[in-house]
Amino acid sequence: MSSPGPAGETGRLRRLARSPGPPWALTGLILLLELATPPHIVFGYLYVIPLLIGAPQRKRRDALAFLALCCGLTLVNLVVPVPDPDWRAVLVDRLLVCLALTVTTFLCLHNRHLLRQQVDLEVRLAQADLRRDMIATLAHDLKTPVLGTIATARMMELEASPSPGGLLERGLVAILASQERSLRLIEDLLRLFRADQEGLRLQPESCDLGRLAAEAIEAVGPIAREREVTLIQRQPTGPGRLTLAGDAGGLRRLLENLLLNAINHSLRGERVWVDLQRQQGQAVVTVSDRGQGFPEASLPHLFERFYQSDPEQRGSGLGLYLSRQITEAHGGRIRASNLPAGGASIEVRLPIEEPPG
Repeated sequence: MSSPGPAGETGRLRRLARSPGPPWALTGLILLLELATPPHIVFGYLYVIPLLIGAPQRKRRDALAFLALCCGLTLVNLVVPVPDPDWRAVLVDRLLVCLALTVTTFLCLHNRHLLRQQVDLEVRLAQADLRRDMIATLAHDLKTPVLGTIATARMMELEASPSPGGLLERGLVAILASQERSLRLIEDLLRLFRADQEGLRLQPESCDLGRLAAEAIEAVGPIAREREVTLIQRQPTGPGRLTLAGDAGGLRRLLENLLLNAINHSLRGERVWVDLQRQQGQAVVTVSDRGQGFPEASLPHLFERFYQSDPEQRGSGLGLYLSRQITEAHGGRIRASNLPAGGASIEVRLPIEEPPG
């Protein structure tokens, strides 16, 4: 491989001189001091000054090129302007200077990398704050017209007295189900915003899990009927209720989210089961369906924010994320699995209050 000619070397030096780099006048002054003094007097350590000036703006390639130049000028003083007969004794000192310049250069490059990471992090945090503010504002503004539509549809249902099974009744049911779904999404967004800003706040009280499950089934009933999905609650018939100290609103929302997820993954005419059991000091809630199940690759990610196992399915990717947040806030655990016979189930384990002996 042929070495670059004088013209190519001159062009490279001109490009280096034009790039954001050290002040060349200061570099030349240090070189003159080196050349004007005996080789055993080392001024090469002064090259650290132009190395540091403008270091944050300098490109990596330019920084390394200038480092090589400074090290070369430091060593060339052994033979320029006059060769030093005792150059071996001075060589160690100048090599140490070169080592110091190298360490300084790489520390500058590392600090520049950290600075860029800090700027990127600040930008991402600012974008996250902007997204949260936008979500909170939009959710708040959208909630009012949705509530107005629900109230209007219910008033029309009362005033019009539609015939059972008629077109007007089906239309009103569809409107109410759609707006209830929109309202739940808005409330999920608001809950997510508050949880990110303040943490998930609970108002603990003694909760009857069976009653909360029945209320959740009643709340999502219109959506299930629209999809022709039957909801079935099963729980032990023995004495004692499944009670736990928790936030009733949060637990109800947890059950509603799990039911909606199962409904959205069920075919028309299918069933969704809500099983309540007591096992080893825990309340075990299992919501299962007979749909297509979850893709195996999606199981570890189901409870992540905005994650959707199937983009074509209904949903925002918030329901299961909030379900995990509510479960963990109550000291419980949640997991999803596919059933051997088809379909999927989501199991929630929560600590319960043991009945007095």
